[in-house]
Amino acid sequence: MKRLGNLYKDIYDLDNIEKAYIEIGNIDKTLPIISVEPQNKEVCKNTRNERKVFNMKQYKAIYISRIYNTLVNREYKVGPYNKFIIYEPKERQIVSQGIQDKVINHLVARYILYPAILPCLIETNVASRKYKGTKAGIQYQQEFIRKCNVKYKSYYILKCDVSKFFASINHEILKQKLTKRIKDKEALKIVFDLIDSNDQGLYIGSMANQVLAIFYLNDLDKFIKEKLKIKYYVRYQDDMLLYHESKQHLQYCFKEIEKFLEKEKLKLNLKSRIYKNTNNYTFLGRNPKGKYVRYRNVKRKIKAKKYLYNTKQINLYSMCSTYNSYQALLCTHLNKK
Repeated sequence: MKRLGNLYKDIYDLDNIEKAYIEIGNIDKTLPIISVEPQNKEVCKNTRNERKVFNMKQYKAIYISRIYNTLVNREYKVGPYNKFIIYEPKERQIVSQGIQDKVINHLVARYILYPAILPCLIETNVASRKYKGTKAGIQYQQEFIRKCNVKYKSYYILKCDVSKFFASINHEILKQKLTKRIKDKEALKIVFDLIDSNDQGLYIGSMANQVLAIFYLNDLDKFIKEKLKIKYYVRYQDDMLLYHESKQHLQYCFKEIEKFLEKEKLKLNLKSRIYKNTNNYTFLGRNPKGKYVRYRNVKRKIKAKKYLYNTKQINLYSMCSTYNSYQALLCTHLNKK
């Protein structure tokens, strides 16, 4: 497949910088650059810190000019990460960055990684892509169930995911994969700098890292589709579903996937297993009928966390993380009633 060049120039295009700046803060493009009311309490969609929101709006022209000069002079160095822990649905480390780093990260993802990576991805790799996401993942799941119900009397589903996926991504393997897709040396340098700024694997919370993660398993996608002959297959990041009429074939696939992942320095989660079509399983928080299954446990888990907080076994931050993680799920369930 053709390697892409001449990509770096797109990330210091002033229009592209302004678009990225507006997108990361959800800022109105027509907003006056300097005159912003200090008492304005609006919190941007993607930038929740009020002081950062105010600074983004007030100093928009200054930030854009600074980012342009940094990129055009090839002087960009990745800034420090702010790291914090969330506890639901499981404990994970998330990162955030300053405004300049966030904008440049966005530019690299949109104007270097997406043009180079998207053409080689399979259709049913649904994470971090426009018009796809969890909704598309559920739609593919439902489509495959309908087709299998018509085609087979009974069938099986291999549900698997990678253990500690983001933290286990190997930098050198990822760079080799990118070199096969990108020939622009300046574009590769800034992408490699972003990769190396992660101590181990890739941090969660960066747009570029999300795109790199969906690309890292692209060879596995093609292996499953072409070599293992799995027609009905969908993946969201490291969560995978394989449908087939033969349990023995899926057992064979399971072993082959394990062998393939060893070469990628990854391991399957121990919870990975094969289900019969009559069994219940979840994918992206929904059961085979497409209904949410987590909401039944949400109130119980929040109550348990509240008890732990009241008995001083966890801090307020942990308690708030639990509530925020489940808030959207509760709202979705209530809206469906």
